Amino acid sequence: MKLKNLIGKYAFISHSYAGNPTQNKIKVDKICKYWAKKGIIPISPLHMFSFYEDDSNREKILNICYKLIDIADVVFIYGDSEGCRLEKEYAKKRGKPVFVFYDEYKINFHNCKKLMEEKSGVLL
Repeated sequence: MKLKNLIGKYAFISHSYAGNPTQNKIKVDKICKYWAKKGIIPISPLHMFSFYEDDSNREKILNICYKLIDIADVVFIYGDSEGCRLEKEYAKKRGKPVFVFYDEYKINFHNCKKLMEEKSGVLL
C-alpha cells in the first residue's frame, strides 16, 4: 500500500510515551496534524490514554490499542519502545500495512520528519 492511497483512511499512530511524556505528546501532536492535513485520519492512543499517571494500566491499554489496530487501515510506527514493538508485531500478524518512520539508531523528530517527507513525497 502506498501512502498516497491512504487519503480518508485510518492510521494508528504508534509512538512511545514513557521517558518524556510531555515532549512525546508534543511530537505526536505534530505527527497527527501532518497526517490530518494529508487527508489521513490519525488514531492516537497516546492522546487517548496520556491522562494515566503510571504504567499500572499498561496491559489494559495495550489490549485497547490492539482493538484500535484492528479497525485501522494502516499502522505508522514512530518509536522502538516495548509498546511500539508489540503494536508493530500485532499489526503484522493481522496483515495490516506497517510504515516505520524512525531510524532505529537515531530516533528523533528530525529523522521522523525526513522519513515522512521521503515516503509521502511531500516536504513538511
